[in-house]
Amino acid sequence: MSFLWPNFLWFLSLVPLLSVALWILSRRRERSAQAFADAHLLPRLLRRPSKAHLRWMTGLQIAALSALLLAAARPVASPPLPVNKAAVVIALDASRSMLAEDVSPNRLEVARKVAESFVGQAPSTTQIGLVSFSDVASILVPPTTDRQVLLEALAEIGPASNTSLVDAVVAGVRMLPGRERVAPPEELDPPGFIPPQGEAEELEKAEDPPPGAMIILSDGVSNVGSNPNLSSEAALDIAARFATDNEVRLFTYPIGREGGTVARIDGQDYFIPFEPRSLERLAERSDGEYLYPTDEQEVLSVFRTLGRAVRWESIELEISSLLSGLALVLMLVAGYLSLVTQRRVP
Repeated sequence: MSFLWPNFLWFLSLVPLLSVALWILSRRRERSAQAFADAHLLPRLLRRPSKAHLRWMTGLQIAALSALLLAAARPVASPPLPVNKAAVVIALDASRSMLAEDVSPNRLEVARKVAESFVGQAPSTTQIGLVSFSDVASILVPPTTDRQVLLEALAEIGPASNTSLVDAVVAGVRMLPGRERVAPPEELDPPGFIPPQGEAEELEKAEDPPPGAMIILSDGVSNVGSNPNLSSEAALDIAARFATDNEVRLFTYPIGREGGTVARIDGQDYFIPFEPRSLERLAERSDGEYLYPTDEQEVLSVFRTLGRAVRWESIELEISSLLSGLALVLMLVAGYLSLVTQRRVP
């Protein structure tokens, strides 16, 4: 225990002096009573409490004073308390393929509604971040408990161009608490890539990082990669391993219908595929979960599970109010004993 105002602790040295003074005063009262009254008549004239009751009342009053003096020093304790350490990043596909209308009204709007549903279902203490991805991943909202900021950012997401699932995974993992400066996989760098001089090296991974997870909302189409020498499957495996190495689970939510569809975009007709297998691959290789075919109750259950990761942590709390409350209780008990034994409040 520590104190914000430790100098007030010096006043506790007055407590022993007060105890001695009260003892001397009680002895003097006894002698005065014996001097001015017949010892045989004294019990009939005065209703004297037992010495045990007097000691109890005095002890309670001194204890109350001590508690108040401690409270004045503003003590700070560090009790273990349950804390929700859950942190989740929502990665929302904002590529042009999400304009397909094989689900109503279109894939992008469905993804937006699913993301909003998670924001509404998760406990208020869950940290939630938001990433949108097309050719590259864009960090829109770092993990936060401010739901209004998340909802406003979700409403602003619009379609862009192609899709890079790999960039989404890497960016999402590096957003989560305790993993912000983890270096991305070198295998994903383009051939001949030289990191900028002075770029921070990978830090040692925390021994017990906070729980982390990602929810990926996409149609599964991944047609952009930073390293052209890697196949799409190999790049996805590297991204999934990167998530696993940093203790992040990937939960994938495919949006679309089997077989794909034809959509009219900017006045032209395009065939828009639906490729949930890439999302299934990410979930399997990261110990996550593949949420397809979608079952509303199952999805809600997963959302609630992701939003809670309770751990016990020591948190500094000022306990002055607790000591003040204890002092009040002690004074009330002392007053009750005085009313019962002496018919007066001390």
